[in-house]
Amino acid sequence: MELRRIDNLWKFLGIKNNLSVNYSLHDEMKYSIVKGGLELTHQFNPKFLSKSSLLIQERSFQDNLAHQKFMSQKQRFGIKPKVASPVMSSVFFPKELLDLQKKFDLEVQKDRKGHFKVTISPFVPKSIYDILNVVNLVSRTLWVKNFFAEGIRN
Repeated sequence: MELRRIDNLWKFLGIKNNLSVNYSLHDEMKYSIVKGGLELTHQFNPKFLSKSSLLIQERSFQDNLAHQKFMSQKQRFGIKPKVASPVMSSVFFPKELLDLQKKFDLEVQKDRKGHFKVTISPFVPKSIYDILNVVNLVSRTLWVKNFFAEGIRN
């Protein structure tokens, strides 16, 4: 049931925004949408949804030139957090994105050319608003434009 709902959410967003949704199933289910210079990817294991991630990045982002990295893990009972970014280092991205670390594990990377890559996990959307709120917040904050149209909310 979860897979059907997630599939419907991504297809609905693609139709309403006139974007093509590419999906594939190998070991993981993967949905990807490209809009201009931005790429949005949601990938997850259909059998274990809590290992899902949402990736929003500029298409020109280069992993081998990653210069700055920020990691923050949501606290969970009984699970030791991974090594987080040092607290003393200055945050190199807008502080509005720090609100996401209350709900998700957050990883923000910036390459030497100034392109960003944001990874949010675990990402299991229950409604269209779960996707819209997160994706548009990141897109509006970093790239000053909404990824998805706000008219869908009505």
